[in-house]
Amino acid sequence: MEKALRGWLEAHGLLAITAAVLGIIGLLALVLVVGGFWLVAP
Repeated sequence: MEKALRGWLEAHGLLAITAAVLGIIGLLALVLVVGGFWLVAP
C-alpha cells in the first residue's frame, strides 16, 4: 500500500495533489451550501 501510494505521488506531482484536495474541499462546500438551502427552503 505504501509503495503504491508513493509511486502515485511521484507520478502525479504536487500540482495534481493540490488540485485534488481543492476539488474535494470545493465539492464538500457545495454540498453543505445546497443541502443547507434545501433544508431551510419552504
